[in-house]
Amino acid sequence: MKNTVLGDRIKEALEQNANNIDTFVWKGPKKEVNGQRAQESVRMVDATPEQLKDWYKHCQSMLYSTDKKFPGRYVLRDIVEEQRMKCNVELYLRWLENKFQTDYPEVRKAYPRFLYLQDIRNVLRENEDAISKEEYATTPISTITNGIPIEFRDVSIASVIDGCLDTLGLMDKSHISLKFITKLGVWFTDKEMNDLLEKDANGNVRNRIDVIKERHNLKPIIKLRPNFKGLHYSELRAMLNMKPIKKYSELTTDQLVVLRDKVLFRFEEEIEFHISQWKEIIRQLEMVANSKGFSLIKE
Repeated sequence: MKNTVLGDRIKEALEQNANNIDTFVWKGPKKEVNGQRAQESVRMVDATPEQLKDWYKHCQSMLYSTDKKFPGRYVLRDIVEEQRMKCNVELYLRWLENKFQTDYPEVRKAYPRFLYLQDIRNVLRENEDAISKEEYATTPISTITNGIPIEFRDVSIASVIDGCLDTLGLMDKSHISLKFITKLGVWFTDKEMNDLLEKDANGNVRNRIDVIKERHNLKPIIKLRPNFKGLHYSELRAMLNMKPIKKYSELTTDQLVVLRDKVLFRFEEEIEFHISQWKEIIRQLEMVANSKGFSLIKE
């Protein structure tokens, strides 16, 4: 039998600390002070009710703001989910056109978008009693199209129609910073190791990270490290070459794939982490306010 006494004590200590309002600290934004980055910290129990209310409103904004440039984390998460879906729609249409291959074994003729849209509309007209226009956004395309690879079967009819009409909109990369991309790290296939092979004036093999930075005009201070969990160089290159805003139909297939399969999922993980942090700060603010005899929730 496993001894859980130590584990129980650690858990109890963590829970006590998590509910000890004397340990709760509000950290302000980092500022430049005498050439050094500094961050003001205030114990929440020492704050005035007005400060607690302001901090609470800030936390709510960081989660729910609909500002297009600085959306709240919940709003941004929805944006990322939509971006991933639209990447998948564009890849589906390229699969139909034989411009993108999956592991699906079917051999077929290319299916141009305008013909596919024409056929979709004919099928929908013939079945308007079974599928209303209001249901297009929630009905998967596999309902009216057979032989679709599993990765595309849940794509909605409405989104496929948008893709055929080239009205999926713009892929806004502005929230996915260069810092986030490079923080993922890079890993090399054997071919990439060879493609990145360069020698200096003395005949010594150059560091491949330096070669990447030079080829993509990255500043020396940019942190990029080898990481077997990171992007392959071809995927990193696809992201580094991507414009801040592009129509989904204008993205390369490599960009669509790395966004759909890796980058947007990783970005979503970071967003979820930020959500958990802001929710915890909200919990702490509410506990402190309650201890002072008022509720922030009613504000």
